[in-house]
Amino acid sequence: MRTVERIRARVAREDGVAALEFAIVSMLFLVILFGILTYGYIYSMDQSMTHAAEEGARAAIATTTDAAAISTAQTTAYNRLSNYQPSLQLSDITAVIVNNCDGTFKCIKVTITYPWSTRPIIPAFPGLPTPGNIVAEATVQLT
Repeated sequence: MRTVERIRARVAREDGVAALEFAIVSMLFLVILFGILTYGYIYSMDQSMTHAAEEGARAAIATTTDAAAISTAQTTAYNRLSNYQPSLQLSDITAVIVNNCDGTFKCIKVTITYPWSTRPIIPAFPGLPTPGNIVAEATVQLT
C-alpha cells in the first residue's frame, strides 16, 4: 500500500468520533441542566420568600403593640421558610412599622433579604450569572 493510500485510509476511518461528539454534547447538556436547576431553585426561593413575607405581615394584624407586631411578623415569616433553614437566618428578615404609609394609615412592612452571593444553596457554576441578593417585600395596613 502506498503512503498516500494509507493516509487516505486513516482519514476515512472515524474511530473515536462518536466518543468525541458525546463529550462535547454532554458538557453542553450538563451546563444547560445546571443552569435550569440553579435558576429554578432561585425562582422557587423567591416565591417562597414572597409568600412568607405576606404571611408575616398578615400575622401582625392581630397584635396590639408595634413591638409585638414586629416580633410576630419576623417569627411567622421565619417559620414559613423552614425549608431554607439554617441557610436563612432570622436576621435576614426585617419588619418595620410605617406611619402614614398611605396618608393616614399605619402599616407594617416585612422585608426578607437573602444574600445569595455569600450563602448560595446550590454551588455557583463558573460563568453562570446569579443574583447578589434575593429580596421579597410585603406591606399590610395595620390601622
